[in-house]
Amino acid sequence: MTYSLLPDLQGRRLTVDVALQQPTILRNRIAELADPQLVLDKFFTSSGQKVEGGGILFSIIKASDFYTANDVEKRGPGREYAVVEGVDLEPKLATVDDWGGKFQILDEQINRNDVSYIDQQTTQLTNTIVRKLNDAALAAIEEHIGAENTLAGHNWSNVVTVGPEADLTPNSERPSADLSAAQLAATMQELGVVHDLLVMHPTQEHALNVAYGDKLAAMLESAGVSKFVTPRVQPGVAYALKKSEAGVVGFETPLTVESYDDRATRSKWVQAYAVPAFAVEKPYAVKKLTGLAG
Repeated sequence: MTYSLLPDLQGRRLTVDVALQQPTILRNRIAELADPQLVLDKFFTSSGQKVEGGGILFSIIKASDFYTANDVEKRGPGREYAVVEGVDLEPKLATVDDWGGKFQILDEQINRNDVSYIDQQTTQLTNTIVRKLNDAALAAIEEHIGAENTLAGHNWSNVVTVGPEADLTPNSERPSADLSAAQLAATMQELGVVHDLLVMHPTQEHALNVAYGDKLAAMLESAGVSKFVTPRVQPGVAYALKKSEAGVVGFETPLTVESYDDRATRSKWVQAYAVPAFAVEKPYAVKKLTGLAG
């Protein structure tokens, strides 16, 4: 099975003795636990290459960059076509960051085959790494998304869709209108972006569940999006996007797990780390909706 932090891993049973002898088993376990929680693969696609030189050199593509600086002209008989000039893109560098942590396993725990301890520590380390990677991915998006890809939405927490007509929230002020406005903004940029994913905070998911009830799936299907929910997104904010199209994520070092001996304390240490870089080449693939909590 392929995970976002690793290619083609085979799942194995987690045991203390085997895990310490073969840290790749722990690595696979971490990747398996991390994958459903990851934000980075929702916005970024894998570069497929190892990051060299400490970062990824990239250029941010804006709507205006898809056209020449001056327009083409109608040619008359015997005349030359007008000379057009391309737009030079400003090169940027997405530098790598080294994120990781470690935990200790005592000889006593190894001898007693304390599987629950190593499973607990692995889960906690996974959650911490995932939180950091998700924060880094969203920080990269926020740095480059720009005002042209940010829209003011409506308060999703007080939407009324059932009841007396006088109490109903107007169609233009419902979450479905915000999703339509995000797609309209993308369509008007003429870059071929069709949103297929909505990334949001659990508070906004709850608001949608309350507002639409069992009709939520139909609303999302009508908008052409599926949903991904994570507490790492700021409350009151959601992102409508084309999945994995905002840029690339590359790894100087992919998810790595190592085990080393510490005889001074009669124990072993397990450390896990990843060294990614996030290059936001196409911020226009994402539309940020704000003001959703009032």
